[in-house]
Amino acid sequence: MFHKKMRPGGLLTFILWLMLLLIALVSAARGEDRALLIGVGRYAHFTERLNGVSLDLNMMTEVAQLMGFKSHEIKILEHGRASTARVYETIENWLIKGSGPDDRVLFYFSGHGSQIPDENDDEADQFDEVLLLYDVARIEKSGRQTLSGVLLDDHFNNMLDRMQSRNILVIMDACHSGSATRSIRLISRSLQVNEAKVKYFYYSPALEAAGGRGRFDVMEQAPPLTDGSRYVAITACRDDEKTVVTAQGSIFTLGIRQAIRSAAMSGTNITAEELQLGATRFIREQIRSDDGVFHPQIAGNSQLRKRPLQLVSLADGNGFVRKKLDKLVQKSSNTVWIKPNKACFEPGDVLELSVWIPEPGYLNIIHITADDQATVLFPNQYHPDNAVGRGKLIIPTPCMDFEIVTDGPLGPNLITAFLTRRPMNSYHSGFKTLPDVLAHLSPHSTRSLMLHQRQDWLAAGRIAIDIRQKGQCR
Repeated sequence: MFHKKMRPGGLLTFILWLMLLLIALVSAARGEDRALLIGVGRYAHFTERLNGVSLDLNMMTEVAQLMGFKSHEIKILEHGRASTARVYETIENWLIKGSGPDDRVLFYFSGHGSQIPDENDDEADQFDEVLLLYDVARIEKSGRQTLSGVLLDDHFNNMLDRMQSRNILVIMDACHSGSATRSIRLISRSLQVNEAKVKYFYYSPALEAAGGRGRFDVMEQAPPLTDGSRYVAITACRDDEKTVVTAQGSIFTLGIRQAIRSAAMSGTNITAEELQLGATRFIREQIRSDDGVFHPQIAGNSQLRKRPLQLVSLADGNGFVRKKLDKLVQKSSNTVWIKPNKACFEPGDVLELSVWIPEPGYLNIIHITADDQATVLFPNQYHPDNAVGRGKLIIPTPCMDFEIVTDGPLGPNLITAFLTRRPMNSYHSGFKTLPDVLAHLSPHSTRSLMLHQRQDWLAAGRIAIDIRQKGQCR
């Protein structure tokens, strides 16, 4: 009898192949962190629009990245891509089958909520809560008006139960309280908005007659079940309140972003409970009208609610806003030259800038600190008009009755200048700082710069400066 002897090279190849197979099997069993961000502000069968939803998705992408989700772990479904079939399929394959017990899952939705007649008699008010998807349509069923093309709360809860992950964060920016109210006058401390749209879809007089106060079932777990759940859910408002969207984005999502960024800038982590409280504080600070204030709610596993979210640090010039603006400068079609009065600053030093403008336009100058705080230096309260002509401009201008004093944080700072042909004013659309002399750059302004770069014309420039401890600049 003859035996075939395996050559050494063949044995090594077999061992390597076996190792790769085992690694693949382990990876497949483990899955990976997964974030699904859904935003619906356009609909196939209705003219209804929510213009700030795209901004919400931009903000939540940044939030997911600050939470450590990598780009390939984030999936976005916006407007027409958020059809009923695609949303259900993506939840099934991306979140349920794509993640394991030790992986994190983030689910976010921004858009209209509503209610439809209950079909399985599990709702005391006889209405089920739903999230409206792109192909939502008004239909009649059993003699009652209802909706198709929605994500039903019962279905979503079933999907949550089938997820293997033991660390699920659900954030919903929609409301489910029945009312004919569609918009409100919003009085904000710093956001340049007038009318805000309520994120509830009214389609039937029966809803108003019922006066329902709906809550997505994910928020209605009884106390004994809470600690056995594997998720934390943060929703925008109470069931008797309205959450709203503006052209600058949804106020609740703006608050979520602000709370996450503040923690990341300070180098600390934040729990889900602290995130809810941070968003609540932001809403109270921004909205001055009593009929506009609403209160984010939290539910779910008590241990997960207190577990730190483990944020990525924004220190040492590693921030996402800095990277976006820097990339915009690199893509610009023309140059705005900037020269500071010096390259190295210590706390308390005065900053002056010389800016050479290539042609008439609208100028925005933004300072990004080492921890990614972006402040609009020009225009400002004392010089609100940012229309400029060709030539040299000194900042501060003679009409700016203040000095720009460096006060940290220490590390690499970036100053960027953007010149657009069409009007754009980052001070007017920014978050104001007391006493409102300067404004922090808003996501709306960042997106506007990107749109100008793609659609119109953008001249830009950048200069790096260092802020060091006393005595370190020579």
